[in-house]
Amino acid sequence: MLVMRCIFLLLFVHSLSSTHHDEGMRQPESYDDSWMNELQKPKLKGKPRTGIEEDSSYEPGSAPSDIIEVGKTVGVSAQEETGQCPASHPNVYHNGQYCCQSGREKIYTPQGDKCDGSAIQRDSLCCEGDKYIECPSGNCDSLNTDECRVATDKDGSEYRGTVAVTSTGLVCQRWDSQYPNSHSRTKQNYPSAGLEENYCRNPDGEPSAWCYNGEGTNPRWYFCDIPKCVTGFADEQLDNLEKQIKGRIRKLNVEDIKDYLKSDDSLAVLQWQLLNNLKEGGLPINLQDETIRWLFNDREAMENLLTSGDIEDNRWKEAIEILAEIIRQDSNAKQGIKLKLAVAIGLTFSSDVYSMAHGGKIDGIARYHNYARWADDELLFEPFYNLNAWQLRYVVGSWAEDDELVWARNNALAEFRNPNKIGSVTHSMVEYNLYNADNVSVHDPGYYYGKPVTLEWIHTIGGVCGAISKFGTGMAQAFGIPGLPVGQPGHCAFIWLKNGTTWNLDNDISGWAESTTHTGIQYTWKLQAPFFPMMNEAQLNPNLYRLSEKMRIIAGAFAESKYRFLILEDATTICPQNYDLWYDMADAISDEKVDENMLPRALSPILQKYEEKSREVKNIAKGKGVRASAYQELASKITEGSSEWWSNETTAWVEIDLGGPCIIMEVRVHWWGVSYSNDYDLYAETDGEFNLVRTREEEDRSDSYYNPWGTLQGWSDKTSKLRLVMRSGNIDPWYGKYFFGIRQIMIIGKELGNVQAISVNKAVKTNKSTGGDKLVDGDYSTYWTSNAKNSWIKIDLDGLCVVNYMQIDWLDDVTGKQKIQYKVGGKSKLLKKGRFTQLKVKGLATEIHLKLQKSKSYSIREVTAVGFCYDARDILKMKAYMGFEQPDTASTVYVFHDISKMIQDFKCTLC
Repeated sequence: MLVMRCIFLLLFVHSLSSTHHDEGMRQPESYDDSWMNELQKPKLKGKPRTGIEEDSSYEPGSAPSDIIEVGKTVGVSAQEETGQCPASHPNVYHNGQYCCQSGREKIYTPQGDKCDGSAIQRDSLCCEGDKYIECPSGNCDSLNTDECRVATDKDGSEYRGTVAVTSTGLVCQRWDSQYPNSHSRTKQNYPSAGLEENYCRNPDGEPSAWCYNGEGTNPRWYFCDIPKCVTGFADEQLDNLEKQIKGRIRKLNVEDIKDYLKSDDSLAVLQWQLLNNLKEGGLPINLQDETIRWLFNDREAMENLLTSGDIEDNRWKEAIEILAEIIRQDSNAKQGIKLKLAVAIGLTFSSDVYSMAHGGKIDGIARYHNYARWADDELLFEPFYNLNAWQLRYVVGSWAEDDELVWARNNALAEFRNPNKIGSVTHSMVEYNLYNADNVSVHDPGYYYGKPVTLEWIHTIGGVCGAISKFGTGMAQAFGIPGLPVGQPGHCAFIWLKNGTTWNLDNDISGWAESTTHTGIQYTWKLQAPFFPMMNEAQLNPNLYRLSEKMRIIAGAFAESKYRFLILEDATTICPQNYDLWYDMADAISDEKVDENMLPRALSPILQKYEEKSREVKNIAKGKGVRASAYQELASKITEGSSEWWSNETTAWVEIDLGGPCIIMEVRVHWWGVSYSNDYDLYAETDGEFNLVRTREEEDRSDSYYNPWGTLQGWSDKTSKLRLVMRSGNIDPWYGKYFFGIRQIMIIGKELGNVQAISVNKAVKTNKSTGGDKLVDGDYSTYWTSNAKNSWIKIDLDGLCVVNYMQIDWLDDVTGKQKIQYKVGGKSKLLKKGRFTQLKVKGLATEIHLKLQKSKSYSIREVTAVGFCYDARDILKMKAYMGFEQPDTASTVYVFHDISKMIQDFKCTLC
């Protein structure tokens, strides 16, 4: 193990003051930031305490043998520590193997139950991470972890830690003792200076904390080494890292920046981000700790920590300290699934996690060791071993206590003991009971007879939606499958990661759109449950998600403002499911330094891809406008599948505007409950008129009694609108007033595009100073003339457009040649040459340049570009939609609607 260096060295060789302590010289304070550059490989002590394998003989209420009890130290237990500290060294600590002098490299080896005072090296096992177990009476039971000085404390006068040796290793004299040095620095004379025990203090305005020499030798007093907390050097260190990163990315294009962020050099970006998180929270942390140094210098650990979801109240200090303690206790937690498990524990238990049964806090470190043990013993389902740290947060965050999880594994029904079914076992193991066997209501505190509501007791007594959902969640977590309860209006459902890959909404009555994270559960991005599948999709390729997050950091903190949009836009190409990218882009796209050429150049590949995909068969109803005969406020949900639409009229209709001509291949109607139409007609609008195309007799309806699907085959005519006219409905059994209800309408087909003249009344420049507006005014009685052999016309389309064809209406025959050039963001994209009146083309353009050559004069009535144009917001919505693997699932529809609304609200002058 490498000898750990101090981050900050406060070493003063000082002079004797006639009014103070002794003579000598002082040296200026300095710091060492080498911890950022070295990759520590410390030797770690302690392994998880092992137990015996689970078996069916486990009795409820007894302590399972494979559980590490809450509050117990793993490795050498407190009861096993029998050594004592020598009376001559009252501030020396013992950990069962060595006696360590706090804050120094001097360590005393034990002889029997005493320490003989001989020094050994700092890389010995007991001083690892500068954590010492204090035992002034021989009973070691506490950790000394906060030996650092905050940023505002420049001279150590506010320090109240327990460092009690000088920087040269001399044990300090007690402040309440006059031996071996008599003095006036007492608690009576300096009541607010914290003069306790023999701890280093600065009661009298010295440059740093100090103490009297308790060993009776010279010098009489000396300064102490008090390491600075992270807030003490954050500005300094963050400034160094910022300079390093900015110097590295200066003059790089987006592709070069991505290459940099894929390299090990990008560790500096992660270090900066974590330090910045700590600084913003005002959270001191001891970076002199060897394990924390290792964490800051291990790229895999840092990426796991910073890309595994949000954390409550900026509690990064708590997360880091829990993670570091796990690594000290188990060296296997530095890699693989155990590193991910340790990160998940650190993030999740940075805030308190409470037991559902007893209400007390669950011990996160003990939970780590139990899951690590269960994983080693292969007691968890296979998908557990491939979960990422974010997914693992919803395993280890279980409200069930660890002995309950053992009970769950021992008692799960055999037919459900696989990762595809385990969550659903709740419906077979928990009976829905509004009243218990003694007719006590579930709303009465006595429903569970005053006993802790464990998984076993829920199985015995039953319950309603909350009990069913929390039981299903716990059963999944017991086998290493993520799960969590979610709230719905008047109901509790739950989601669990079926087969370790897909979030499944279970015990559901309202759907994804009405589901929110349950109180007490940590969430990423937003409270609504559909963001869990989105984060899951983002994490499918961890390298891409991590790269997109580092690009987001670069864009937000280091890049020039005019390039922020380009970086973020490219990051959404890499990982479009990263919701934070879209949020940050709202600010970046509004920057006044984003010029008129930059935006279309960045967006043109998106439009090109969308044009290609728009010709594909898909659900073309999604996101389209809807009108209805009743409850118009619900009608817009019909094409999104995110809610229901009803009608209490005996006849009703809904109309969907497809936004342009389309080819319809199939229409699917998802009816609500039993309120489906027994007699309806479907009309399609072609050329401005509605014509009957299908009836109820042609529908193929599924066998489901509730919520059936009805399917109609398509037709060949181009269609721009559909109208469904319903008769003969069924009254719903819940409200007793709705004749018709629809959950979703899907229209499968191809979009042909809403082609129109896109050049009319746009800005025009020609080789002549006047008359160019006549070329695009839509008036064929006017014309433009030029007598120059080489003439030109430039039309600004005021947007990014898809051009289908160009037409030139000549006043007279022309004998010359034409050349059409399309430009996007100032750069040429397409060139067509020849002699033509109408030219069929396909290209993207923000400007059209028409060159006229080899004729003495030209007379033109109108130049018409035909196609369709988009603004930047529309194109970004296209990108968001194309980014989802399954864009038509209920959860994705909800998230897409959220992102679309955010994009629509972008304050963008160039959009």
